[in-house]
Amino acid sequence: MSQLEDFLATVRENAPALKSLIDSRAQAFASEPERLLPDLQERGVLPKARLCQLWADSLGVAYVNPMSVAIPTDPFEQLQEDIARKTHAIVLNSIGQAATVAMADPRNARQVESLAKILGKEISPVYAPAEEIETVISMYLGAEGNMAASLESLCSEVPGMTDLREIKSAGDVQDLVANRAVIQLLNSIILTAFKRRASDIHLEARAEDCRVRMRIDGDMQTVMLLPIPVHVALVVRIKLLCALDLTQSRLPQDGAFELKFGALNTSFRVSTLPSLYGEKAVLRVLGAPQNRSLLRLDTLGFPRTILEAVRRVISRPNGILIVCGPTGCGKTTTLYGCLNELNRPDVNITTIEDPVEYRLQDITQHQVNNTTGLTFATVLRSIMRQDPDIILIGEIRDLETALIATEAALTGHFVLTSLHTNNALQAVTRLVEIGVDPYLVAPTTMGVLSQRLVRRICASCKEEYVPTEIELAEHFINPGAVPVKLYRGKGCPKCFGTGYSGRVGIYEFVEVSENMRQLITEKKGVDLLFEEARRVGHRSLRYDGLKKALVGWTTLEEVVRNTLPDISFHPVEN
Repeated sequence: MSQLEDFLATVRENAPALKSLIDSRAQAFASEPERLLPDLQERGVLPKARLCQLWADSLGVAYVNPMSVAIPTDPFEQLQEDIARKTHAIVLNSIGQAATVAMADPRNARQVESLAKILGKEISPVYAPAEEIETVISMYLGAEGNMAASLESLCSEVPGMTDLREIKSAGDVQDLVANRAVIQLLNSIILTAFKRRASDIHLEARAEDCRVRMRIDGDMQTVMLLPIPVHVALVVRIKLLCALDLTQSRLPQDGAFELKFGALNTSFRVSTLPSLYGEKAVLRVLGAPQNRSLLRLDTLGFPRTILEAVRRVISRPNGILIVCGPTGCGKTTTLYGCLNELNRPDVNITTIEDPVEYRLQDITQHQVNNTTGLTFATVLRSIMRQDPDIILIGEIRDLETALIATEAALTGHFVLTSLHTNNALQAVTRLVEIGVDPYLVAPTTMGVLSQRLVRRICASCKEEYVPTEIELAEHFINPGAVPVKLYRGKGCPKCFGTGYSGRVGIYEFVEVSENMRQLITEKKGVDLLFEEARRVGHRSLRYDGLKKALVGWTTLEEVVRNTLPDISFHPVEN
């Protein structure tokens, strides 16, 4: 049996109801078998990842999604951009004299041999679709270089670009909208943001120039400086994508748009706001090249005891789980991780969000729209007539939403939601402060999770060191009892010299006990609630952060920066 026939036989086994469709498409592309796989993907015969895996199995190699791994960009480890595009190949990993290379056609022995000579290494080929490889090449090998070329082209091609400061006429708009260099520059900036794992892109007008900054691993980093006229052109392009008023630059505007770069589909939430020197535009990245389907609680860095407690709480038939923390601390990711654990065919799950950041399969999601009166409270009242079992409320913002949520929990529904508070127990008192009666808060609140995100030490340049006695005395009890080693990143090309790559969560969790319910009903303060929580084993955010610093996940500086002082930690505690 040929490789193609083997592949088709396996696909039929995985999708028996679509056998006639599969056979018809195989016949249609009999003379061009290389077009069969994209056609089956487009028709939804099986999920793309599953089809690619089956195709790779028929070739006798592994399938790797190149957008889910960090691509080496060192010129000694990576192919040049023109060679990568010509051969539809990119190096995924390079260690010593061996390299793993993703190829659209790993069966091509001549090409494998040529790439081995170019790299001077032994190659282990894996399969990846040509579309995914092209996207990664644009992201990692072409984006930052293309920014300079697009900028030069833009300044030389557009009439009046040297002195343009704001849009004054329809002609200005037409010149900018039609210019390809504007499109290419914005695309290059966006691809650079993906490459650097940025969550936000800031375009800031200043007196003499425009600063492009990105929030990477929670910190703002300057990427490039642009002439002011280029800033205006980029803002016009962004407004066009969002269908905003192109000529209005003196009032705030909000919008959203989606872009497709080859195999990468992504969406953005946009806010523009007038400033002293021009409009500032901020793009929140809602989609990213990494695999967003892995939103599981066991991948988020929970301590074992907290993970078990959270799972115990969300398994209850009714009640409320509150996740709290500042903006950008990963509350939505945690809530979606809970939904993934609860999502079953026999359960009706509904969400109310502003905005919908991740699209979840088999879950009904609702987008809030305040301009049309579709508020959290309005949608929640309607959802209660939709026979839900589990409800996710993106955020409790007012008394009406809080009351409906607690009433839903009392009437047999499980509610997951978030609040902006500094620690776990403040979330309980916050509900009382906004007007919910304590006799409703006490029986419905099952647990409260507080979290922060700290930067993770780059694995490529991590080193250990011995902290000073002052550092040890400040954070640890009896530090001389055992040797204490901490870790930090030296900085390398893979982390862009920062010493950090990615982020990890630190957590504290309070499972509400019967004694705590009594204290809540009696309107006792946070101090008494904390005393009761500590009595039953509560650990603070600082405590979890110090544990993760000791095992080398993050640095002591990151923990101190993101948490408040608390009880000290013994270095040998579990």
